[in-house]
Amino acid sequence: MRKARAFASASLVDGKIHVFGGTVACSNWANEIEVFDPNTATWEFLWTERDAEENLYGAEIQQSVVMIDDDGKNVIFAMDEDGRRFCIVPSKRIRAMCKTDSQLAGHRSDWCVIGKELYCRGTRGRILWCDDSRSLDWKEVKGLEELRVKHLCGRRHRWGRPTTCVNYDITKLCTNSAGNIVIFWNKQLHDVEGSLELWSAEISVERRDGGEIWGKTEWSGAVYSLNPLSDSSFSVQVLFSGSVFT
Repeated sequence: MRKARAFASASLVDGKIHVFGGTVACSNWANEIEVFDPNTATWEFLWTERDAEENLYGAEIQQSVVMIDDDGKNVIFAMDEDGRRFCIVPSKRIRAMCKTDSQLAGHRSDWCVIGKELYCRGTRGRILWCDDSRSLDWKEVKGLEELRVKHLCGRRHRWGRPTTCVNYDITKLCTNSAGNIVIFWNKQLHDVEGSLELWSAEISVERRDGGEIWGKTEWSGAVYSLNPLSDSSFSVQVLFSGSVFT
């Protein structure tokens, strides 16, 4: 890699690895995206100086995902640190700002693709989806109300303070090899003050009549517990999740 990066986002497009972001702020946005060709084992910058000037401007990309557009071309949809969305077509060296029509409030993170739909995690335990990636008009996945009420709501215990009702946010959303959504969240135990568990759920999705996406909880449960007497952490952060075949 020609440029030092940390916490960058990467996508595989047309057999090449495209790396975005993870750099300190600079004025030369032609260096923002690097491409690695496994066949030649070489790196190159996607943009020329002229490309960078014609394609809006560079940005510190926080996340990206690859989808196939109506023309059958691979398109990278990315979001920068300011929440701006971009559509990047590597084969045409085109970059454009995506239109954002969604009225749903809250930051949307952990983009992933299942079929032709784009999914992400919203606030207050919601899972969002859209099928028009260029407009990013997000809608809520239906059918998960029981999961939110039963597992994503609880009571928070704090030393010397009254117990309060809380809604747990999803801390990580990803997909597994079965094509289902997997979510993680932190949950405080009701009977032990200061105790915390990391919970997970696997959710299958389907499109029903009317065009809406519905989810079904296939499995949910605690996957890790924190001992309040030996661990001072207040949350468990999932950095990566992947399927393991045994």
